[in-house]
Amino acid sequence: MNVVIFIIGLIIGSILNFIIEKISYSITKNKKKTAKIVIPIICGLAFEVLFVRFGFTIILAKAIVMTVILIIISFIDLQHKIIPDFMVVIALVIGIIFSFIAKTSFIDTILGMIAGGGILFLLALVPNAMGGGDIKLMFAIGAFLGLNRTLWALLLAFIISSIISIVLILLKIKGTKDYIPFGPFLSLGSFISILIFV
Repeated sequence: MNVVIFIIGLIIGSILNFIIEKISYSITKNKKKTAKIVIPIICGLAFEVLFVRFGFTIILAKAIVMTVILIIISFIDLQHKIIPDFMVVIALVIGIIFSFIAKTSFIDTILGMIAGGGILFLLALVPNAMGGGDIKLMFAIGAFLGLNRTLWALLLAFIISSIISIVLILLKIKGTKDYIPFGPFLSLGSFISILIFV
């Protein structure tokens, strides 16, 4: 069964390549190929890890859908330094729907949204500290995660981004004033959070 799940992840990852290319084209009007093999492998591995963690449950379905959305958003943010509003809306709507399907506390869903968007909004009051897309993304993903997991996701995102940024600067790949998209770190933090924390 693990092999089947991995293959399903590869197939969906291939579809995500196509979707990301289409979104990229709508942004730049230029055809830009994605890393053809990278996204399917990421998808396959993510699906495998989630399946081992949750088994065949509604939580698995919620985690997979969230992961798919975050993969799309991460690669768009890496390529174009933008998080499309329509992807945020999709994430928000699906996250709220899952809160009913999975029979989780709707109050916890709302608190997750407020915490995700609110904390980043406060940080955005510091000039150049946070982009509007990041705020909207975590507001939406908070619907998937709930309050506790959202707080962990944010903490993990800041820790991971700090480590990666320091490494990139030390290796002189990036300068201290270079822009590094935060969306992928929020996505990774959210994935780890839904995987580990209750």
